[in-house]
Amino acid sequence: MKKILIIEDDTVLRENTAEFIKGQNFEVFIAEDGLVGIQQTLKHLPDLILCDISMPNMNGYDFYKTIKQIKATSTIPLVFFSARTENEDVRAGMQLGADDYITKPFSLYELLRVINTRLAKYDTLEQIHDEKFHTIINHPKIGIYIYQNGKFLFYNTSLANIFGYDYDDFSSINFEELLNDKYSNKTKILNDFDRCLKDSESSISLKFEAIHKTSDTVFVELFGSVITYKGRPSIVGNITKLYPENPAPFIFKHTKEIPAKLTNRELEVLELICKGKSTLETSQTLCLGQRTIETYRASLLEKTDSKNIAELIMYAIRYRLIIIE
Repeated sequence: MKKILIIEDDTVLRENTAEFIKGQNFEVFIAEDGLVGIQQTLKHLPDLILCDISMPNMNGYDFYKTIKQIKATSTIPLVFFSARTENEDVRAGMQLGADDYITKPFSLYELLRVINTRLAKYDTLEQIHDEKFHTIINHPKIGIYIYQNGKFLFYNTSLANIFGYDYDDFSSINFEELLNDKYSNKTKILNDFDRCLKDSESSISLKFEAIHKTSDTVFVELFGSVITYKGRPSIVGNITKLYPENPAPFIFKHTKEIPAKLTNRELEVLELICKGKSTLETSQTLCLGQRTIETYRASLLEKTDSKNIAELIMYAIRYRLIIIE
């Protein structure tokens, strides 16, 4: 059941709208202003937000700017409610990236049409994104994963093959089962993962000896960054197999044929991101402030149309900025 959040300070309009939408087989949450709206958004992660513009405490314009800055809520589609006298506010909201607006007073069935249209468009975009995601990760040597609660919730065939498994067989394997107590500090690695998950800006970079399906040892290098997946903190990243004659899993290659037209400095930041470096480590390496590095990271995400660091790394793989040797 799709979740709808209604943010409206007019009690009668808010309650009547909520009752109608509930009757159309949606789960509905309400808030009387933008501040409460932020609390409800973070708590319920709705599929669509309907938001008034003029409200006390925090107006719709500021509410939308706020949720756009939060990773877990930045992609939730939003439709503004507006009075006919609020055209300037509507234009400002649309320039921010709001998906639509509906003028008060409105027909509830007109509102329902807007809701269904926006949800359908969002579902289509998500499907396209998923197809693009699966195309990018189909790399023969790099294992891509999403880790949560000790399991790989998502992985590609390459990841399973690194450890000697077929794709289907690997679904029953816990991450802990791949750690070799004899050669790797299993407790430390698991603790590193737990610490990483507690920091939304954190990343992880590890080299360790894992257990192959044949019980042999396989040397691997792991990179990961924290994202919110299905409402919970998760680690997304890649694993590559290390060979004694080639301890580096990949080299970084600059090319003039980069679709996003990245600057040399952005390429330097991207290289360090691909190597699993945190914002602090990147700032220390390049002798730049952490805020400057965050600006470069944000620019890279925008230019490459990436939603998170994992997608940014996949972008580098796709356009052969990372070359496997």
